[in-house]
Amino acid sequence: MKSIQITLITMSFFTLFFTTGCSPTTPKYHVNIDAITINNASLMPTSYTLKAKDSKSNDLRYQRYLPHLDKVLQEKGYLKSNNETTAQQTIYLNYGIEKVNEETETYMEPNIQIGFGYNYGSAYPFGGYYSPFYNGYYGGGYRTYQRTYSSYNRYLNIVAKDQFAKELWRVDVSSVGHSKNLREIIPLLIQSTKPFIGTTTAVPVTLVIEGEKSKKE
Repeated sequence: MKSIQITLITMSFFTLFFTTGCSPTTPKYHVNIDAITINNASLMPTSYTLKAKDSKSNDLRYQRYLPHLDKVLQEKGYLKSNNETTAQQTIYLNYGIEKVNEETETYMEPNIQIGFGYNYGSAYPFGGYYSPFYNGYYGGGYRTYQRTYSSYNRYLNIVAKDQFAKELWRVDVSSVGHSKNLREIIPLLIQSTKPFIGTTTAVPVTLVIEGEKSKKE
């Protein structure tokens, strides 16, 4: 009886597939931050109310992210108020995404083929039998593929105004990349503003922030 035949290249193919296809990855985002305050001074935390820009506070998409900004502001020492009249600052959140570029990449991969079949033999005294086997082999040459990537600018603005609607400070954040997953990116962008709230940056600051680990599929 012939044993199951698995060629070296077939074993290498499946090893590569299972070891790289499910390896954990940590997404990284390059973030640009620009902060400015009135008279380029540092402002102390005060009481505040939080709103979405353009009266979108009832929009469920905005409601998803407002608690993240509440958390950052309170960690900075701000005190949330339920009274818009007495709150010393009204802080507005705006965010969005826009397509900025599209490019096509051409690449080549080895032409790997995997065959399947059966061995036929005899086993005394029971007669003939079929034995399955895998015949993996390299077909030779390369195949050409194309992949199109789109780049997006993911951005948010945080603006604080006093009781007379005069701007006190603002933080503008942007990150360009391929992902459109705002549910992950926007909370990260909000968190990245924490050191810059109520301050002024001499020039825009570039940071690299990490998302949650996930399995590459």
